[in-house]
Amino acid sequence: MASDLTHGYIRHPNDIPAQISLCSKNILSPNTASHSGRIGISLSTEDFYAIGTALEIEIAIKDPAFKASGHVAWCIPERDGNFRTGLVFDDPATAYAVRMIEQICHIEQYRQEIKHDEGRTLSSEDAAHEWIIRFAKDFPELNSAVHS
Repeated sequence: MASDLTHGYIRHPNDIPAQISLCSKNILSPNTASHSGRIGISLSTEDFYAIGTALEIEIAIKDPAFKASGHVAWCIPERDGNFRTGLVFDDPATAYAVRMIEQICHIEQYRQEIKHDEGRTLSSEDAAHEWIIRFAKDFPELNSAVHS
């Protein structure tokens, strides 16, 4: 069941720090029952969050840090005691920005893995070029159904 639930979500790389906090206006989203057609990401969190909880994610991959607000679509326990939390973003502009920043995160993770595994030091541009050739075709599109 968990794989069906998490299918289609962009998995945020664990090696790229992301901070999660409750939104100042922590309102449960009335629309979290159906996430079809919305972009979603999943990430490891220390805390359990109820479905519909409004959260803010902050990713400090660039300066200034990227921030976006979304709602919890699902939250499931992981073996390490943390939770795999799925966030969805209702606003198309926010969804687009989240998808772009997640691509940057995945490219940075790729750059770090190449340095560790192969000893090659890639510039951000070279890493982006290689990542696009190898992985961009599998990266979820904005119009992908993220939950059915």
